[in-house]
Amino acid sequence: MLTAIIIDDEAAARNVLKEMIETSGAEVQILAMAEDVPSGVIAINKYQPDFIFLDVEMPRYNGFQLLKFFDDINFDIIFATAYSEYAVQAFQISAVDYLVKPIQMDYLLAAIERVKQNYASSRERYNVLKNNTQAATIQRLALPVSNGLFFTDINEILYIEAEGSYCNFYFCDGKKMLVSQKIKVFETILQPVGVFYRTHRSYIVNLKKIKQYIKSDGGYLVMDNEQSIPISRELKDDFLQISRGL
Repeated sequence: MLTAIIIDDEAAARNVLKEMIETSGAEVQILAMAEDVPSGVIAINKYQPDFIFLDVEMPRYNGFQLLKFFDDINFDIIFATAYSEYAVQAFQISAVDYLVKPIQMDYLLAAIERVKQNYASSRERYNVLKNNTQAATIQRLALPVSNGLFFTDINEILYIEAEGSYCNFYFCDGKKMLVSQKIKVFETILQPVGVFYRTHRSYIVNLKKIKQYIKSDGGYLVMDNEQSIPISRELKDDFLQISRGL
């Protein structure tokens, strides 16, 4: 049986989640509940749970800051938050499991199942998250692939191509990788970096990896790997303005 701790500043949220887990049939024992990050850190050190449910918005310290209290993270984290507009973006940077309140039972069970599978190293995953939350912009991505996660430096990405509900990532070393997320997710994640630009509904390019801009045939880019990438007509002027600053 897995063991867990719930960390949330709202007593009602803690109790509801605990009751959902106890009535779900999932083999999870709740060892303790905590109302803030400091008491959560104490509980984690005392009980050594397999994983924790962690709220994001809490007084004094937010959920991300809990990571700073541990040199080595030997537990998994399922974030639980009501603020999907920014939280989901942050979690998907490192493919951390998350639940958006009000929590639905099927999503809860799926998140617990992912913890059971433990499909990627917790240490590597949360080191990426720690580094990204401390830096001005993200440095690395954890990409969900068929057999787990693939960790990459963002500077190694040439461009991203949409393929339905998936994306193809093309890298500087010539590798191609199918990733199980929509291109919109990565547009949101990479936008603050400043060097990634969505030239077309199906493409995001690394502006530093563009070899040439061709005006003919409606306008398109030639990347470092000689691949041609289209530019939407309505985005052409915007792209040209941005490219002058590179």
